[in-house]
Amino acid sequence: MVSLAIIADDLTGASDTGVQFAKQDLKTTVLFSESQLVPSNITGDVIVINSDSRAIESDEAYNRVRNIASTLHNSGVKNIFKKIDSTMRGNVGVEIDGVMDEASFDVALVVPAFPSSHRVTEQGFHYVNGLPLKESEFSNDPTCPVTDSHLQRLLEKQSKRKIGLITLEDVRKGSEHLSKKLKEFAETNPSSVIVLDAKTDDDLQIISKAGASIEQKALWVGSAGIAAHLSKDVEKVEPNQLETKKARHPILFVAGSMSSVTHNQIQALKEHNKLNEIIINPSKFFKEEEKDQEVKRVVQEGIRLLKEGDLIISTNRDPDMFDDVKALQRSMDLSNYELGQLIAKTMGEMTRILLKKKNIQGLVLTGGDIAGVTCNELDGKGIRVMGEVEAGIPYGELFGGPHDGLPLVTKAGAFGREHALIHALETLLGEKEHI
Repeated sequence: MVSLAIIADDLTGASDTGVQFAKQDLKTTVLFSESQLVPSNITGDVIVINSDSRAIESDEAYNRVRNIASTLHNSGVKNIFKKIDSTMRGNVGVEIDGVMDEASFDVALVVPAFPSSHRVTEQGFHYVNGLPLKESEFSNDPTCPVTDSHLQRLLEKQSKRKIGLITLEDVRKGSEHLSKKLKEFAETNPSSVIVLDAKTDDDLQIISKAGASIEQKALWVGSAGIAAHLSKDVEKVEPNQLETKKARHPILFVAGSMSSVTHNQIQALKEHNKLNEIIINPSKFFKEEEKDQEVKRVVQEGIRLLKEGDLIISTNRDPDMFDDVKALQRSMDLSNYELGQLIAKTMGEMTRILLKKKNIQGLVLTGGDIAGVTCNELDGKGIRVMGEVEAGIPYGELFGGPHDGLPLVTKAGAFGREHALIHALETLLGEKEHI
């Protein structure tokens, strides 16, 4: 499965961006036109598609880019980078609309700055070789003249979306501060566009790190400048997977049950298979700020560990932790049901964000509250039940919503034999038939 697709509006832009990823030893293919975007060509680590849409009418550019985004989305490609000219020529705004109208992105982050080529942005104004864009030679471009140096205003004329601006003042306060600013704007303005100032490669590095850490799924829009930084985080398909077999994605286990049965099943799974585990701290879920920090920690760690393989997210089973949680429950006068829902909803939120960021091959949910709430968090309408992993442990597919068809195993906390989670893994990988 391709890790990233790049949509560029001309061939030279496609190539100069593609090379940023090739330099990271990522198998990168540039397709000359939309007509080449067929399943047999959607291979490798990165594909770059030339939409050849810079100088055409805006309606045609919108339709062409939206069609490309649709093909990519239907092929299972989750991550798209919209390559634009570092001098903002072309149909930038409508092409952003084309991608966002088709694919499931929450916000677009626009970063045209390319400092090493003397393209920088400050206070929303874009400069080329020290001149405001409107005063540069590109204002007289015969096919794509640029009429405004201020990027927010320029995009407001081209896009139907709300356009925000984040200046150097916020960028240079660091990635954690910038991440909060991006999250706040995206939450307040769904499906919006944010222009970001940048004057140096250090600025681009901060922006890249901040954008990668927000829970919202971001469409990156920019030149080869930001692409050079994003290329360092693209997941590589192993050569042996490319050449000998279809690459498999990781399996994600989410275990919210405190049951000793589940504990023993997790230990057996870890002894049988190489997989990572993230242990969450439910005592952090009672205060909003602490909960947000714990969600962020688990998501960031989860994104990193899912690159290595299968992952289990489980609750801390230490008796002292259990006592802390019960004490907090009493202090807040929560019923057992309310406590269960609080833990389940928070773990469901973690799962939802991870699935927006990473492709997975299947999901195992253990704990009744966890299973139901997580399926709701994923906007599922139900489960197409296909069989059982073993008695009392159903296997099927999520139906409805953005994850329709996702293979799924649900297990009550106290259900199953010691090897139940091993059997769930084998079923999701097709190594064991369900019953």
